[in-house]
Order: sequence, then C-alpha cells, then structure tokens
Amino acid sequence: MTTTTAARPVITAWSALSPWGEGADAFRAGLAAGTEAIATVDSEFVPGTPVRAGIVPGFSMEYPGTRGLRSLDRLTRLTLRLSELLLAGQEGGLGSAPEDTGMVFATSGSHRTGLEFTGRSYRERLPFHVDVARFPSTAVNCAASRSAIVHGLKGPNTTLTAGPAGGLLVLGQAARLLRQGRAQVLLVGAAEEYTEERVLLEDALHRGEGAAPPVAEGGALFVVESADGAAARGRGPLATLLGTRFRAYHPRSGGEAGKALHRCVTDLLDDARTGADEITLVVRSDPDGPLGEQEDSALDGLFGGSHAVRQLAPGHRLGHAGSAAPAFQVAAALAANGPHPLRATALITFVADGRVGAALLGAPPG
Repeated sequence: MTTTTAARPVITAWSALSPWGEGADAFRAGLAAGTEAIATVDSEFVPGTPVRAGIVPGFSMEYPGTRGLRSLDRLTRLTLRLSELLLAGQEGGLGSAPEDTGMVFATSGSHRTGLEFTGRSYRERLPFHVDVARFPSTAVNCAASRSAIVHGLKGPNTTLTAGPAGGLLVLGQAARLLRQGRAQVLLVGAAEEYTEERVLLEDALHRGEGAAPPVAEGGALFVVESADGAAARGRGPLATLLGTRFRAYHPRSGGEAGKALHRCVTDLLDDARTGADEITLVVRSDPDGPLGEQEDSALDGLFGGSHAVRQLAPGHRLGHAGSAAPAFQVAAALAANGPHPLRATALITFVADGRVGAALLGAPPG
C-alpha cells in the first residue's frame, strides 16, 4: 500500500457495553484490574440449573423510546444503548449532514427472536398469524438500522454476519467506505446478546453440551473518520487504522491456523510498511484448545526473540462474545494506555475454525 499514515482512517472515540459495565471507563477499569466478569445465572430453560455467562450488569430491557420501539429484542436495545454511550460525549458533531454519517456493524443477530417468530408461524392455525411487530427484529440488520433511525444517521448502513471475524471485518469495510467518499464519519463495531438459545447453538457448534466457553454479550463501537475530517470537527485521534488482513485455511487439506495467521500478519505488516519490532502490544483471541496453541505458535514465531511485547487476552475474563469479541479486543488495545491516544503500534489477532485475521493500529498521525 502506498497510502501515507496521515491519509489512513483514524479512531477518534469509542465506547463499550460489556460484562464489566457501561462505557469506556468501566471497560478500562475492568481491563486494568484483571477482573473476571463471568457470573453464574439461573437457567431459563431448566430453573435451578446454574449457567455461567458474561452478562451486562444492570442492563434493563425497558427502553424509554417512541412508538415502535417497545417490541425490540435484547440485541437491538443493547446496540441502541451502546450507540447512545458513544454519541453522548461527542463534540463538534458528526458528518456535515445526516447523509455523511453511517454505521458499519457486525452481529450474528437475535437467535431467540428468529426461533420464536418461526415457531409461532408453525403453532398458529395459519402461518401468517404472527406478531408482525416482532418481524423487524428477525432481520440481522435490525440493530444497526434502528440505531441509525433513532440517531438520525442517513449514511451507509451495513451489517456483516461473519462470526468471530465480524468485529475486525467492519474496520476494513469502514476504511473502504471512507476512501471511496461514501461517508465522512462512521460508527463501527459489533454487538451480541445473551440468550439461552445462543448458548444451545454455541454448544452445538462446539460439539457437545457444556463444551463451549461461557457466552458473553455486549459490544464495542468506534467513531472512524479521516484525520483531516477529525481535525476540522475538533476531535483528536486516538489511533490510526493501519490495516486489516484475513486468511482462510482448510484443516482437512493440511491447512493450519498457526501458519495461516503467521502469513496473515506478515502480509499485513508488509502492507502497512511496519516492522514486527515496532509492535509493543498484541491483543489475542486466545481460544481454548488447539486453536489457542496455534495462535501462540504464530505469535511466538513473530515475537519470540528478545523483543518484549505486552500481550492481552480479554476474552477469558469476558466470555465468548461472538462477533463482538474482536471489537472488545480493539477496545482493549485502545484502553491499554488509559484514556490517552495509542503511543505505539498494536496488533489484534483472532483464530477460528477455517479462518484467521488481524488488524493493526498505530499512533495518531503527527
């Protein structure tokens, strides 16, 4: 890539809604303290049975909104609250006009809403005897769309469904939209909800009841814009988005997550014209089992010498957050230096079945 650092997108603000609490301050405090945010809750399906999960503490399903918001599911309400937390502290406005501000979001949607709506169509005398007010929540883009409507954002509105890759893919999509002049400012991030339907799905994906790590909810959201635009609107950059990279591998054909991630990161460093010795912080996905070992192997190959690199892995303390997990990792990179801008280059990595990815954040330009 020939793009200079000054021309790359910058992150100027962020917020989080996580099992550590509401807002960036709560996230920073939880990260700094090393607090485990996974709690034991009572099962809805089997009362009296404990379930470990990362729940946003004190989150209310009551949303003081207007007509049409009363039927919203938990995911959409979480996203509305998350966007409120982010936008409440903004000075200098967003884009020049509502059409200049958009949203790029990642989620797997509300499993509960989809299952309940589909089940109702089978149980009623006729398949269309359903609660139509619930239908919008069955669409995966409901959370981002409702947030745009409530906050008057009329720019591009994109929802990605890419599993654990989603929280990083949104950064690449945002960079493309800004580069093409489709928007001036973008709210970029990911969120997931906690429901026991999602717990059952994760158990199935991990091939057995109780085999999946504790499910977590919440998300993180970032203001992404150009450095020049941020300066014109009076916002100081917190970090520069140097790039993102993704790679697929096929285990049955001899592919390995560690080798794929190593190639992914080295290609990303080449694109960003950055050396591995410039990285001072790595935020890992650190899954349990062989995938975690493969991620460790790849990172040891990059930073195994005398070069000291600080490493964080917030996922074990927050729980398995799906699409929101990489967004939490980006938030951890931004929170690692307290409320101050990033001082050096940070690498965010994830590994999953069949795919790996990485993002690179640098200090603000200038």
